[in-house]
Amino acid sequence: MEKRKFWSYENQLVTIFFFSIGFVFFDRLAINYLVPFIQKDFALTNTQIGLIGSALAITWAISGPLGGYLSDRVKSPKIILAIFIFAFSLVSLLQGFAASFAMVLVLRLLMGVLEGPITPITQSILAIESSEKRRGFNMGFTMNTGNAVFGSFLAPLIIVGLANAFDWRTAFYLTIIPGIVLAIFIMKYVKNPDKGADIVISPAASREKVGFRDVMKHRNIWLSIVIFSFFMIYVMAFNIFGPTFLVNYKHLSSGTMSIIMAAFGAGFAIFGIVVPAISDRIGRKPTTLIFGILSIFTPLAVLYLDNVGLIVALVFLFSSGMGVGALVMSVIPTESVPRQYAGVTVGLTIGIGEIFGGVLNPVLSGIAADAWGLTAPLVISSSAAFLALFFSLFLQETAPVRVQVNNEIETVV
Repeated sequence: MEKRKFWSYENQLVTIFFFSIGFVFFDRLAINYLVPFIQKDFALTNTQIGLIGSALAITWAISGPLGGYLSDRVKSPKIILAIFIFAFSLVSLLQGFAASFAMVLVLRLLMGVLEGPITPITQSILAIESSEKRRGFNMGFTMNTGNAVFGSFLAPLIIVGLANAFDWRTAFYLTIIPGIVLAIFIMKYVKNPDKGADIVISPAASREKVGFRDVMKHRNIWLSIVIFSFFMIYVMAFNIFGPTFLVNYKHLSSGTMSIIMAAFGAGFAIFGIVVPAISDRIGRKPTTLIFGILSIFTPLAVLYLDNVGLIVALVFLFSSGMGVGALVMSVIPTESVPRQYAGVTVGLTIGIGEIFGGVLNPVLSGIAADAWGLTAPLVISSSAAFLALFFSLFLQETAPVRVQVNNEIETVV
């Protein structure tokens, strides 16, 4: 019996995409940690700070579906991926030369255009190249854990450390280095996947020739878009207003607040792999329902509990619901359609979810906070998690292991 090598192409791909997605979110969130430094130089208002965050989300939402569509149509998606990664790291470097708020805003808009396609391209390639038993794990590890480790954990430590040691501009200058390295690795080690129209990713996907309109009519596709949109509202409302609520409403120290939010990030990093891996064994739908329930209680623990130790423990536990994000964003959509539509379906799910969670939600939650107090955004967060859970009830199972079992039962009956 031939022993399988650990450093297989599948593992190479997962490793490269883990760092690629991680770098995207490292770079996307870096400016949040540098705002205190930038604000001093440009005398930014709070409105301008909000606009800097929304600018990238707007163009990301538009370019994500377009990038996914492009990757489905071109012969060499790996070249497109390498170009986008190098290009956005170059624009990130240019942020260090910005001389005004207007220049920063324009560069953030351009950043969104270049970063948006990277996730749908990497996730569609992974969906095709992953073995059936590891698809959920692979996509969860690259998307969830890569995001959490680099964006939520390493970014504040490295970026703020560089800004303190040198200045905020130097922190941007150095982002070109990992961009170049990743682009080289992608060109050297990533292969262009076979996206034949007659090949499907999961037994749940139709084997008949279908058009894009037919794909969009598939129940799982529009349900994934709806669920992920509510999921993004849940996450963004909690992440944006949770820290402010803890400091200004509960009067906790900034250090205590950071511990509570770090517990959420740590849970995201760990459960971001565990939950999708569980779905490889028991199915996508039951996993989405089980851990989707826990998401409802994350903001409620912060809202109603006073014991800091208990809040930290429960926020960590309830953050396991973050593992659902990868399932509804990429795993379920790609398993529901033929291979040639994998990129565009992921892009649409992310793009529309970004509009509601990254663009509209912060503004509307802020208005609600001004009108009814800082408890309002956390209530919105919990309510969005509940609605995501509700629509998850209507998903069709796509995990190969479960679909095959169901087909065998139907055949026997």
